[in-house]
Amino acid sequence: MTFERMAEPSSNPPRWSPSGGRSPGLSVLALALVTVPLALLAFGSNQACTEAKVVVSDPPIVIGATVDLTKQKDFGAGSQRVLRVAEQQLNAVGGVLGRRVVLDIRDDGGDGSLIAGLSADFIERGVVGFVGPSTTDALKGMHVAFRDARIPILTPFATSPEVPLLQDGKDRYLFRTSCAVEYQARAIARYALGGSFAPPELIDDPNEPPKDDGGADGDGGVDGGGEPPPVADAGGGSSFKACRKMAVLFAEDAPGKGSATIDSLRAEYSKFGGVIKDFIIKPGAATYAADVASVVAAAEAGEVECQTLLMFAADGGKYMRELRSATEGNDAFSASRFLTFGFIRFYQQGFIEAGRVDAKNTSELSKVDGVLGAACNQERATSPEWARFDALYRSQFPPAADAGSLPSPIPQIYDSVILLALAVEKAGSVEDRVAIRDALYSVSAPPGDAFGPGQLAEALQAVRSGRDIDYTGASGTFDIDDRGDTALEIILWRVAGNGFVSIPELRSGDLQK
Repeated sequence: MTFERMAEPSSNPPRWSPSGGRSPGLSVLALALVTVPLALLAFGSNQACTEAKVVVSDPPIVIGATVDLTKQKDFGAGSQRVLRVAEQQLNAVGGVLGRRVVLDIRDDGGDGSLIAGLSADFIERGVVGFVGPSTTDALKGMHVAFRDARIPILTPFATSPEVPLLQDGKDRYLFRTSCAVEYQARAIARYALGGSFAPPELIDDPNEPPKDDGGADGDGGVDGGGEPPPVADAGGGSSFKACRKMAVLFAEDAPGKGSATIDSLRAEYSKFGGVIKDFIIKPGAATYAADVASVVAAAEAGEVECQTLLMFAADGGKYMRELRSATEGNDAFSASRFLTFGFIRFYQQGFIEAGRVDAKNTSELSKVDGVLGAACNQERATSPEWARFDALYRSQFPPAADAGSLPSPIPQIYDSVILLALAVEKAGSVEDRVAIRDALYSVSAPPGDAFGPGQLAEALQAVRSGRDIDYTGASGTFDIDDRGDTALEIILWRVAGNGFVSIPELRSGDLQK
């Protein structure tokens, strides 16, 4: 199915175009005045006259959204495309409440300092809901204003464990529509310790020297002494080496304070006896050579056996280039011996490109090859809902050479918009914000007739007819719980050449235990 882009009247307010620029316009809240010529035949005469008539046109239903088109340009551009796919599909099936839907997409720059002004604009404009922002810090700076205005936020980007705690109970206007970082951290910690998503066995007391298993040096460092036996296969054809001492590289949220993501990883890793050593980095640094030297020295001293990076994709690629250059020829730092982990932020083509000297040269093996990480299961090849969403995306944005650095289409962004639209339709009004909020719970979870991507017209009609529905998203079951959270499936991925592969035989359900 191919959708044509709908013409947008000049009454639209400024908003971000797919290229990241702004298109001018007036406030969409102004009433459209349409002059209609009416041919009136006077009784007893063949003379006609023309009379002007003013027709009031309902303004479109506006959904606010922000993405990061500054610090994560490619990721932001890819996210913006997914938002446009949702907007296009909604209008192709007749809109919501019989009105056109407009997504007002702004660049939040990945910067929490910008969000207050953007939020004030959205609230003044009267958006029915908001999708974003790109960071947890930005979310923390704006969610109260939206709660006070009773405008629902659906955030597919903020994965921090803080998110469900920012507002209390079901009487909330904040909903996380991404896979929780707690599960991502659990996946990384468990795999690092045991090569599985299942809870690992409790390892030796980290305060005691590791037991010597016959290795030459017995110090547990990268030289091989004191290593536990290999426990799994990392998917790259070599034996998996468990890691009991992890280097974690991250920028501080505030002086002396790590991020909630790191805190979550630390809690899960230490639960089973793992030890984390912090390395503080500066985002956007010209070089990470000094940070690399510190990690290498710690590894050679037996203080760390693997590493996890919490960085932007460009910084992570730069760091890995410098690490691989500094340790070239040293097998102790190979991808299979000194494991490197990352979070969902690395699950994009831009991370692979950042690991090359020539980003676009696909014949150059990226220095991030072999890096592992956790993410939402975004490409669910066996899911008909994913397949329908992917077909909608490809019909509007066919594969092109200039899109090579963009991430794969992120389904939870699309699901957030569609879920909000279904809630507005169920509420029957854009004015009753409490009804919209309550409808988010009812249209997302069972019981009810299941509808997914590609069945949007049927889902909207079912809601209009009073039927109970259960939206099944492209990103998985999209049931919102009492904490405003979803339990989307987690995968562990590995960079392989110019793409990503999922680690086989790891069951996401084990993370619930």
